[in-house]
Amino acid sequence: MNTLIFLITPALLISAIHIFVSRRLAALQRGPDVPRDWTLELSVERYQPMLRLLSEDDICFLRSQPGGSSALVKRLRRQRYQVFRSYLGSLQRDFYRGCEMLTFLLLQSQSDRRDVFRALLFSRLKFSLAVLRVHWRLLLYRWDIAPVPASLLMGLFECLRLELFALNPAAEGARA
Repeated sequence: MNTLIFLITPALLISAIHIFVSRRLAALQRGPDVPRDWTLELSVERYQPMLRLLSEDDICFLRSQPGGSSALVKRLRRQRYQVFRSYLGSLQRDFYRGCEMLTFLLLQSQSDRRDVFRALLFSRLKFSLAVLRVHWRLLLYRWDIAPVPASLLMGLFECLRLELFALNPAAEGARA
């Protein structure tokens, strides 16, 4: 019985990997799942409120007001936390959608752009780590322990956007 399990387990693992790789390759051949006007959504300005949303200035102002109770401050923090998480989810979707589009453009390119592909992989890794850091700091923000570093995410998103427009100049013209 143990021998049978020992033989079946690698076969199932290899089958699962084969199915995963086949689906990813088929998705790359179809092209990315992005809307026709994807360049209109790819804007850093859309996420500028994130930089100010968790600012301590408003909390300090609320505390200095006569009716500024700790319960009110706690409610404001919770509401802003929820709005920030919503923005963060949208930013992640746009970033990964941009990565898909950039990968598609690189695969369709006539020239070998390994440098851009390598930079894209590194950028995805940095973005994922920055998102993890922001989630951790968001948890601490709820208890008024640490500020949230959203500006790093914005910088990585802007770099991706500029790289996309460098590879697809028609997209920038359609946006203007």
